[in-house]
Amino acid sequence: MSEKGPGGAPAAGPPPARPGGLQGAAPAGPGPGQAGGPAGAAPDGGGAGAEGEGGGAHGAGPAGSAEGSRFAAARSGPGAAEDAAYAVRQSRANYASVQGDYASVQGDYARVDSERVGSVHFGDVHQYSRPAGPGLVSGTLPRAELRQLRRIFAPPPQYRELLDHLRELRVLALCGDPGTGRGCAAASLLDEVARVTVARLDARTEIETITEESLERERGYFLELAESEAVGGLRPEGPGEKEGGRWPAARTRPAELHLDRLHALLKERGSFLVLVVDAGDFAEELLRGRYGRLYLPPPTQSLLERHLTELLGHDGAEQQARAVATSARADVREALGLEQLRPHEAVTLAHLLSRHTAEELSDEELLQECRQFSHRQAASWFSGAGQAVGRRSASAALRPPAFRVALAVYNGEPYNVAAEAAETLAWELSTTQDPEKVPGRPLFTDNLQARLTASRAELGHRELVLGNGSLRLRTVRLQGSALSGAVLSQVWQQHHNARGPLCRWLRGQCDDPRGTVWVPAATAVAALCRMDYPYVLTHLLTPLARSESGMQRQAAATAVAEAARTPVLQPVMQSLVEEWGESEDAWLRDTAAQAHGFGTVEGSVPGSLNALGRLTTAAGRPTESWPAELAQVSGSVARLAAGTGTPAVLRRIGQWTGDHRLIRRNLALLSIYRLLTNPTWTLWGLEEQPHLAPYRYWPLAGALMGSRPELMRPLADLVWQGLDTARVRQVMADGLGAWMRQSDGDSGRMDVLCAFLPLLVSGEEDGRRIEHVVRGLERDPDEPVSAETVARLKAAVAPQRVG
Repeated sequence: MSEKGPGGAPAAGPPPARPGGLQGAAPAGPGPGQAGGPAGAAPDGGGAGAEGEGGGAHGAGPAGSAEGSRFAAARSGPGAAEDAAYAVRQSRANYASVQGDYASVQGDYARVDSERVGSVHFGDVHQYSRPAGPGLVSGTLPRAELRQLRRIFAPPPQYRELLDHLRELRVLALCGDPGTGRGCAAASLLDEVARVTVARLDARTEIETITEESLERERGYFLELAESEAVGGLRPEGPGEKEGGRWPAARTRPAELHLDRLHALLKERGSFLVLVVDAGDFAEELLRGRYGRLYLPPPTQSLLERHLTELLGHDGAEQQARAVATSARADVREALGLEQLRPHEAVTLAHLLSRHTAEELSDEELLQECRQFSHRQAASWFSGAGQAVGRRSASAALRPPAFRVALAVYNGEPYNVAAEAAETLAWELSTTQDPEKVPGRPLFTDNLQARLTASRAELGHRELVLGNGSLRLRTVRLQGSALSGAVLSQVWQQHHNARGPLCRWLRGQCDDPRGTVWVPAATAVAALCRMDYPYVLTHLLTPLARSESGMQRQAAATAVAEAARTPVLQPVMQSLVEEWGESEDAWLRDTAAQAHGFGTVEGSVPGSLNALGRLTTAAGRPTESWPAELAQVSGSVARLAAGTGTPAVLRRIGQWTGDHRLIRRNLALLSIYRLLTNPTWTLWGLEEQPHLAPYRYWPLAGALMGSRPELMRPLADLVWQGLDTARVRQVMADGLGAWMRQSDGDSGRMDVLCAFLPLLVSGEEDGRRIEHVVRGLERDPDEPVSAETVARLKAAVAPQRVG
């Protein structure tokens, strides 16, 4: 070879053809030539999107003159954290239903003030009675409605425990979200224990002012306390109550001692009381005491069948069976996007199914109605959220909506990630709403189960594989595939002032080196692109793409690549990344190089390779044989090789080895080195590659050979080119030696390696190079490989040398 050693000027022209191997032919339409020269003076390439260490794709200062420094920096690979591959697919699934323009969701999404089951309206007061005691107003529920409730009520899972609690303490606080059936459960519980009269107390009733004289004997009372009412919220308009333009906030939270006193009064009168309390601070306070119980909704199927029977009648068994079968259809379940319907949703679905069974609704109309369920839930969650009332501060009021947004973004991820992200978002929202106040965090007052139930979420577990072992992680997930998209859409499209803190929060999350943090955040940015691309471009994509943080640039590239999967956005993203690639801003060019590694921006692997090749030509200067972009471009080439277009990528690398432009040949060499050294798991893409899963810790070249043996020859040709190039020969040999060391004691890797090594030997000189690497491993004073491994490696090469 006529090539000089490291740091020297390489000879012009393509490398020699390997006997019987891959001849690198220059692509048609040659571009401008590249003069040879010293390889120093260029910014260091750095690791391609490697996390940590500042995360930069390239450093800010000049690098040394040896090409080996570029290869050493590339060894870390362009991958994210260990869990990034799982995170990208999990978070992508969260927004499968997100569209650019949502159809308007019809209906009133304000807080549900009453529980409704069929025609039973527990928010209505039908008969009024005024006992002798002052200020206590109650409405007796008609017996006809109680009889109907007995027919259609589906008990919640803990119904027997709630009944025992009420009988023993006579005061029960049911804590949960509106629409979960708490009111119906309260009426049913009181109907069972009182057996005479059930009455609903006026919502303005002050618990601490109730006297024994104001309570009737042997009566069951229930009182609904909204969170705003429980802490001194605004009262409904009534004559003579308005003072100075505001309603007096007379209600105070009933303390435990007030409920103790009420327990004694009720026991004396032989009566019972159920408080229905919205999820929130007050509910959590009650749950820590003696009287509070968390309310869990009843099973959906039982509830649905009871309502269908009520609507269709006992003689409509055939129609009911058809309606139940329709509700179980895959397209209906997918349109609903909710795993367990709450009582008011089950009632709505029962009415829709009965109309569909009567052919009043077509299939498409039914599906369209079902798609609104998740959006109605999201709308109710954020209607008036964050209001500071009474003793409840704005920061406390903003924690539930912040938690729901964090769950939408980190659905399926570790609970600690979602919980910390929620607190960070709550801080952003609080400081936006009240900039002069520094919000704090509650420490020991949270009720985890209540918090999850109020957000339709549940805990789970999954295994995190780490090296040869695994750890069990506690995860959190929303109980419905449509909730993530619905929550994000509701906040983004209906609450404009929340966009600023949401964007700041997402940018901060994208700067976290953990794959379980930045990957879902980047995917959320892609989902927002489908809703309002110009705004996202200005406030998220561009700031992330030109950030000095390598993590944020990688997040921008991932977001752009994911957004490009949407057909209407693909040409938009293609133009954007092309503009970045031609920019004078080095960070934008770096982001463009990473974005092409996913293969979606250009729409195909060949198109992505073309774009990557153009990036190196545009970035190169006569004195820059190793421009900074080369590290990211080669990382993207390796990522494409780990996808579905591996043969096309290997052919293109072979063509680059014979290109007359030095920068293209350097790109080929660095790409070969990445194939030889980068672990497969660091080269995750947007699509799962099941054939590579068993080889995730192997170097990519070995994983490709193990899963697709027909690629062994083209890969061997490329590695031979690297070993035969004097200026990079040592770093290539080091990379091959690292693979040999990893194979020590691993029979699977050793078998593939021993089948591969003979293909690298076409003469005596090639054999001596490989034997030299083996001898170095054998004589390593600190970590020598085993004698058995040395013998196998030498035996694999020896026959070829003799031949």
